[in-house]
Amino acid sequence: MSNRKYTQNEIKSFITETLVELEHIFESKYITKTEYKKFNKFFNFLLRQTKKKKNPYYFKDNPKSEKYIIQYPVFHTYEDAKCIGRYITLNTDNVPDLNLDEIYKEFPLLIETHNKLISIKQYAKSGRRPKDLEKDYEAERIKKAALEDKATCGICHNYWEQVNMNGQENILADHGFFLGNGQRNNECFGSRYLPWERSPIVKIDYIAKVLKPTLTKVINSKPSQATVDALIKWVKQYKIELDNYYNLSYSDRQKQQRPFAPEFKLPGQMIGYSLSKISNINLSLITEVWFEYKTKLENDISHFQNQVENWKLQPTPKERKIW
Repeated sequence: MSNRKYTQNEIKSFITETLVELEHIFESKYITKTEYKKFNKFFNFLLRQTKKKKNPYYFKDNPKSEKYIIQYPVFHTYEDAKCIGRYITLNTDNVPDLNLDEIYKEFPLLIETHNKLISIKQYAKSGRRPKDLEKDYEAERIKKAALEDKATCGICHNYWEQVNMNGQENILADHGFFLGNGQRNNECFGSRYLPWERSPIVKIDYIAKVLKPTLTKVINSKPSQATVDALIKWVKQYKIELDNYYNLSYSDRQKQQRPFAPEFKLPGQMIGYSLSKISNINLSLITEVWFEYKTKLENDISHFQNQVENWKLQPTPKERKIW
């Protein structure tokens, strides 16, 4: 979990971006049900009062459980279960220089805009927004990257700051990580490489150092009946351990780690194929999972190699001098 702190100005910027996005929807005279739900939540959470309320997860036998909690306003733009967007509780723990009165003064039309949104709820459409009514977010991203002199990462293809460090010039700053357990986690492979506009070396190295070695390990990990037998044994043991775990009292469960759910995980995977709800684990199923992952790696290698072969030196967003 990230321990990221935000500033008052960042929150104002996020609100502005969201309202600009909503204004485009108003101007297009078209809104989807998903868009309506997202923006309705945005207003409801941003405008709600700070108040004390009962904790729905309160347990009497847990001495650390609190009977009441404080409900704060939230910057909420989650779109779906994949958690696309931001969810920032607006208190001084997350925003040390927070001043909600100042935020509401800077955006005096929040209630009026929310009412305008509610008035068009009846016109919300199912499905996705038509392509010809989409906002050109990519053009805005390029413009923003140009103003901030950012360039493209050859791995994640997002725009990042160019820095001079360790004797190298114009390499991409560290990015893609989150802070947890006192360290950086999951830093993008493209950090500290030249941007894609200047060199294809990052993809060449990624193929050589990550994709091909991983593919070799996966090929060598082709499942056998012994693999299947071990997985079936793990599933049976997991069900026993899970029953024992939930037979404990709440307080005892807090002192013990929940059993790890069984999964078929191959080299290079952060999350494997979940097996806890599979009733018939067999060699055909496991081999199919292995084959799909192997094929994905082969396709990734082919795709990256094609991009390297067709690479050409090109200007960064700022060097294009479009704006």
